[in-house]
Amino acid sequence: MRKTLRPLVLGAITAAALLPVAAPAWGQDYETSFADAYHTVSPDCAGTVHTEATRTPLPTNVEGVGVTVLFTADRPDPACSVTVNVSWRNNDSGSSGHEEITVSSIPEPGGRFPTDHGYERVLVDSGPGNVSVISDKNPGELTVPVQ
Repeated sequence: MRKTLRPLVLGAITAAALLPVAAPAWGQDYETSFADAYHTVSPDCAGTVHTEATRTPLPTNVEGVGVTVLFTADRPDPACSVTVNVSWRNNDSGSSGHEEITVSSIPEPGGRFPTDHGYERVLVDSGPGNVSVISDKNPGELTVPVQ
């Protein structure tokens, strides 16, 4: 039995030695979320809005901020949707912007989220720095470091 364990132990030690060393904070993934908030859009449409912001690569090969809004309605109905106004400001450069995100309570097929809610995502080319994100449907402010 020792003969079979020895290669496993040596293999585990070798694998551990080959693991990459942790990257500095700028190179690591970064994701943060607002507290969920319940909203009544109309008498027939209400649900929970969840907004998250992540440091993400943009199609232009630079880092930016991805803002994702998820809407879990009390009852799925394509006519039930919520509009979330997202503002961002780069605290280092002063650049800023605004995005309006409308999310239906019915998800798009084949998405990365479960099928019990709808979602939409926007990408923000904020430039490098600490980027503050505000959602008019969720309390507080998030800050995402972008390199």
